[in-house]
Amino acid sequence: MTAAEDQSRVELPVEEIERRREEWHAKNREREREAALRDGMTPEEYDKNVQRNQESQSPISGWSLIEQQMRAWGHTPPKTMSFVETADHIGASAEPLGAKPLRPPPDESDWAKVEQIAGRPIPDELKRLYSIADGGFGPGFTGLNSVQSIGINCEDLRRRGPDYCGTVAYPDSFLPIAEETLNYHYDLDSGRIISSNQDWSNDGLEPEDIYDIAFQSLAEMMEDWLSRS
Repeated sequence: MTAAEDQSRVELPVEEIERRREEWHAKNREREREAALRDGMTPEEYDKNVQRNQESQSPISGWSLIEQQMRAWGHTPPKTMSFVETADHIGASAEPLGAKPLRPPPDESDWAKVEQIAGRPIPDELKRLYSIADGGFGPGFTGLNSVQSIGINCEDLRRRGPDYCGTVAYPDSFLPIAEETLNYHYDLDSGRIISSNQDWSNDGLEPEDIYDIAFQSLAEMMEDWLSRS
């Protein structure tokens, strides 16, 4: 995310975020409808496709579904979150507003905790990247996750899955390294960066489409971020 977008983040009640999220998706659906009609689809055909997608979606979606699952685990959902909205994406984060200085790089004891959770060594290329700082830079709404957050989120994702609701399993080879509209995971098996779409239902996707290859390597992901910055 660019610096300008980061500065546009505001703190809002989660109810307001959900309302804005629904409005954003409604605008996107209207744009998709106009594009489909321009491409030759009839209004009847488009409406049938929309109806099929709606029938396959859960009646409870978005923040309400996440909040429901968090309460089931005994967690108290936050009342407010930082929120950003552009023409291309929307996102909410529990991270506080405002720029923060980069944290010192993690040490070997920090990585050892992640290795214990992952059940295998952490590749040198990931450690070299984090020798700059303990996250806070790079792709993602607040930059790369800290090493501590990687471990905590990894354990959480293995329990609940990438969409908060256990729809699909979280592979043992994945490490969650950045959170964006599509979240990014480092695949310890291949070195690729895999994206996950926690909003798959509203985007008209099937559960098997939650994961996708975002970048062929860690270097490619960082080069993409630098080119966009």
